[in-house]
Amino acid sequence: MGKSFTLILISLFTLVANAQDSLCVFKIKGVALAKFDKAKKPIKKGDILNEKNTVYLNSTSNLTLINSDGKVFNLESTGAYDYSDILKNEHLENQKGLTSRYFKMIWKELTNKDAGKTIIGGVFRGDVFMEFPLDSARIASSKIKFKWKADESISEYYVFIKDSNSDDVHKFATNGNELTLYKDNPIFSGSKSFEWAVSTKEFPNLKNIPFYTFTLINRSEYESLKSQFDDLISDLEAIGLSSIEIEETLCNTYGICK
Repeated sequence: MGKSFTLILISLFTLVANAQDSLCVFKIKGVALAKFDKAKKPIKKGDILNEKNTVYLNSTSNLTLINSDGKVFNLESTGAYDYSDILKNEHLENQKGLTSRYFKMIWKELTNKDAGKTIIGGVFRGDVFMEFPLDSARIASSKIKFKWKADESISEYYVFIKDSNSDDVHKFATNGNELTLYKDNPIFSGSKSFEWAVSTKEFPNLKNIPFYTFTLINRSEYESLKSQFDDLISDLEAIGLSSIEIEETLCNTYGICK
């Protein structure tokens, strides 16, 4: 038993060490290649690279990678880069703590993509279908798109939207995994705070299914909330994200949606 326990500890240590000594592709512009098992293959967002890989860029390529500590590395010149070369290209050496926390979240999200769990936006629960809006989201958009996980074996979903103040519940049936409603819909006229849920049952016990909350805000409230992320926005601009990509980041990660 002692030997088995030792082997387990060694295996766990190896997994942790491998995760720490790796880089994850966060953003890619153009085409970049990496050598995997002696063969060169195109790389994509979410790919994991380590000391066994060499990266190849041409004149139109730009590659941004992150590690488990939330550090950012950028490659933008033609050439071949081994792992040690990449580590010499840390891009945001003076990044603020908020930026590091953000990229740590992204690292976890990308490296857990095959585990069937969503880390950004809350704790995973198997009975939760909802994907967007995130729980506790603030929405300034005139159009609200609800999105949830779909299963090919399920032909119809039921969306429940509840006024948090009056407990009035509105039900919608759809055979897809999205529902779009506009802010001027009468169901949103009496309040700013709502809850929503998705079920495969037409008449579920609403007390037994999980609901996500969301709040409707105006543009000035949105800009005020956005200003709290000025340092992060500056760092995301520095690594080449567009204003639209930054707005999507705030919405999909922090639930602040324009």
